Amino acid sequence: MAVVDPLAPTGSGAVVGAGPYGRAVLEVLLPRRCAVCAAPGSALCGPCTSRLPPAPDREPPVGLDDCWALLAYDGETPRLVAELKFRNHRDVLSPVSRALAHFVTGSPSAVNSVTWAPTSTRRRRRRGFDQAELLARGIGGRASTPVTGVLERVSAGAQTGADRDHRLLGPAFRATAPVAGHVVVVDDVWTTGATLSAAAATLREAGATRVSGLVLAVRP
Repeated sequence: MAVVDPLAPTGSGAVVGAGPYGRAVLEVLLPRRCAVCAAPGSALCGPCTSRLPPAPDREPPVGLDDCWALLAYDGETPRLVAELKFRNHRDVLSPVSRALAHFVTGSPSAVNSVTWAPTSTRRRRRRGFDQAELLARGIGGRASTPVTGVLERVSAGAQTGADRDHRLLGPAFRATAPVAGHVVVVDDVWTTGATLSAAAATLREAGATRVSGLVLAVRP
């Protein structure tokens, strides 16, 4: 699916929900900087955007009808992901969510809802947010599609930094509410696909008839 210049800076405010005066004050105190090179002015500057590598073609993980990725986890992409995931660089959510929303609005099969593969409770408490949830809510808002938090993580193991054998075991999820139709499940990085497969299995048990994955980046 073609996405034309999806990450071009839009000049939108850095703080979701802040009024014009609040944004102006915050931008004086905390001026926006590029998540990759730290140059002031925008969440993602033009030169860094042009260097972000597009996602390669890859077969969807087991249990998903399709899986869409915006970027390859290579070059400048790991820095972008780290800024969002570990440093709460939230102003990058606007251009990233706008780009990812193209996959939802352009899906050949109409999407009924967007959800996410949640991180562990421990990690959410430590960071104060769940990056997959932030992405999902941004995507749903851009795509005018309902966002529902219907998955709950029940395994304690973290995937970040784990070896391939551990990752292939995947986390476990349970559904907290029924779902219907075509559901898109969002995650930040697709490595082995175990997390997305586990999420898809749970969503199907909860009533989904079609499950698509949507990620910011995929490891080649």
